[in-house]
Amino acid sequence: MLSRVLASSRVSVASTCVRGFAVSAAAAPVKVQRPKHTGPPTLQSTAAEVQYLGTVYSIAASSNHLTKAKLEFIVREAKSEKDLPLAREALELYERNFLLIPTHCTGTFVSKCIKHNQADLALQWLRDSKFLSKHIVNGTFSRLIDHYSAAGDVDKAVEVFGIAKKHNIEITAKVYTSLINLGKANGKIDLAVDYALQAGHAKMINSHGVLLLLRDLPEHDLRDLIPVAKNVIHLGDVFLNKELTSLLEQYDESPASAAAPEADEEEGDEEQVVAEADESDKQEDGDAKKDA
Repeated sequence: MLSRVLASSRVSVASTCVRGFAVSAAAAPVKVQRPKHTGPPTLQSTAAEVQYLGTVYSIAASSNHLTKAKLEFIVREAKSEKDLPLAREALELYERNFLLIPTHCTGTFVSKCIKHNQADLALQWLRDSKFLSKHIVNGTFSRLIDHYSAAGDVDKAVEVFGIAKKHNIEITAKVYTSLINLGKANGKIDLAVDYALQAGHAKMINSHGVLLLLRDLPEHDLRDLIPVAKNVIHLGDVFLNKELTSLLEQYDESPASAAAPEADEEEGDEEQVVAEADESDKQEDGDAKKDA
């Protein structure tokens, strides 16, 4: 009897130990293997190394290992459609770790996306970015807006502008000019006028932007838009170049210029009255001499 009790206790203890070891083995963290590569660095090897370093190091320690040079290399070497997702992943990793992202890296990434017909990949990166204002310039927005404008995709171009506004990025004249062109190129003149007025209020428009709004319009539309253009010029303190000055002078309907012909006509009437009076005086003098 005692032997059976001891045997059963040994079995229960053994099974408990086995279960304990099994749980410990399951809970053991999986060791991340460093990617192996021999020879000169490639896009794929550098991208894999960056992802590894971002996994094994904390945010504080990663700044010593995730260098600016590595990110620049990845963006520079992304030369095809299949390479661009690697560049996007690297940009997202650097942003998550609060690391410096040079503006030329983001600009190059967006330009390459446009070049390889992957503009939507760039747009998705803009949507997902949390700190976009820290590592992008207006020229990058402008290029993406121009691309969607040429493709006739007005909604996505407007979305790019909305993303910039959401991140409180100061919009420059370059972007507003692209937005005015967006409306003009896609037959949405009201949209172009709206952006021109916004640019005027922000004092971010120049003569080129105003001319872009007015150029290549039918005569009646152009005449209707001249007052709007003058309002934009006034709001934006726009310096008038020679071409814009000449265009405005053609449609200048100021009171002074309109009154000038009337003044000339009145002056002609007065001269005629004086001439008739002189002729009458001469005739009276002649009659007086005859009577004498």
